[in-house]
Amino acid sequence: MDITNTTDVDTQYKVTGGGGPPMGDGHHHNNDFPMEAAASWPTLHAGSQVSYNPKSSGPWTIYFVVQGQGITVTTESSDNRLTLMRSGSGFHVQVG
Repeated sequence: MDITNTTDVDTQYKVTGGGGPPMGDGHHHNNDFPMEAAASWPTLHAGSQVSYNPKSSGPWTIYFVVQGQGITVTTESSDNRLTLMRSGSGFHVQVG
């Protein structure tokens, strides 16, 4: 799974997963996780990409915190590419 930050700002991210049904529509803004916890998550710098190789079966939930905004995406395929993008004055993640 490739995770790309096409924005001009750094973001913190975290991947969790390993079974269970995907949540909702697979993409939503949320604050279901404590924002202060994100301080210890890896940084995905502006304009950079990381490859993540899950060690368990999906689905996986990917959390982003960018400029104080929490975004959560759920994917069932480890072959997916997730792209953090600007959307108006906010951000969204494209899964493909």
